[in-house]
Amino acid sequence: MKIQVATQADQLAVLELEQTIFDAMDLAVYDELSVAEVQTAWQLATRQSDQSRYHFHRALVAKDETNTVVGVLFGYPDSDEPVLDEAVQTVLADRYSYHRWLFDTSEVFENEWYVDSLVVRENARGQGIGQALIKAAEARARQEQRAVIGLNVDDRNPRAKTLYERLGFVARGQLRIGDHSYTHMQKSLI
Repeated sequence: MKIQVATQADQLAVLELEQTIFDAMDLAVYDELSVAEVQTAWQLATRQSDQSRYHFHRALVAKDETNTVVGVLFGYPDSDEPVLDEAVQTVLADRYSYHRWLFDTSEVFENEWYVDSLVVRENARGQGIGQALIKAAEARARQEQRAVIGLNVDDRNPRAKTLYERLGFVARGQLRIGDHSYTHMQKSLI
């Protein structure tokens, strides 16, 4: 397995893998639009703007020996959050007449490099891929001169929370994203 910055060639694979998280989040958009329509919106948004939340340049990927993406971590500095969803919201409105925000809650804490999402293919779990992606994200945050890395963990996912605690993350707050409760965790990088 190798960890690397994603490339344009990885864009579709990382969006498809990200769907695992979207499915678990019970996002309201799926009450009106199909998975295929929302995936198309993300694809178009990432083509239109490199500032899009799930643009490949924000992703670190884990690839197996066949060069297949088996894990992805999206992240960015807190200062990027205000513009992340502009492109996808425009696509959803223009193409599908969907005018509600996908994510209407701020997820980041001030002055942190934020892990937006982390997902590993089901058949590749338990092999240390999540941990390797987090370590790579920590290195990227340090390269970007960030002293703190943060993330949100779904309170219904104790396995992930245990992993983050083992890696040195500490609970710093609670928030709701959609209909789910999350614990915000941070780790000092200095």
